[in-house]
Order: sequence, then C-alpha cells, then structure tokens
Amino acid sequence: MKLPSLEFILEWSATFVLLVGVALTSYNFYPYNVYVSLLANVLWLWLGFVWKKWSLIVVEIVVVAMYLAGTIKSLI
Repeated sequence: MKLPSLEFILEWSATFVLLVGVALTSYNFYPYNVYVSLLANVLWLWLGFVWKKWSLIVVEIVVVAMYLAGTIKSLI
C-alpha cells in the first residue's frame, strides 16, 4: 500500500484546520478562531508555493497579513 504524499497530507490538514476555524468563528470562540484560521491560511499559503499556484499564493498572503495585523493589534 502506497503511503499518502506530504502534499496530500498538507492539503487535507489545511482543509480540516480551516473548517475548524470556520466552526470556531460561527460559535464566536474569539480569539481562538483567529489563531486557528491564521494557521490554516499559513498552511494553504505553503501549499500554494508547493503547487506554484500564484492565485492561491496572492490570496493567502493577503489573508495571512490581515490576520497577523489584527492579531498583533489586539495584543498591543
């Protein structure tokens, strides 16, 4: 039996983490929803680089920057 590739594991891990972030947001578990969503989008950014998919990379850079800016602002 062939083991799943790192790319496959990364893709489904990022999807699962993002869905957890969405669930946390829908139940208003602030700030955990932000942290989990930030992690999920960093994983998707990494996957964008693996796939060399510029549309995904650009979207995720913007999303990660917004999450980071908001997180830093809330901590200050």
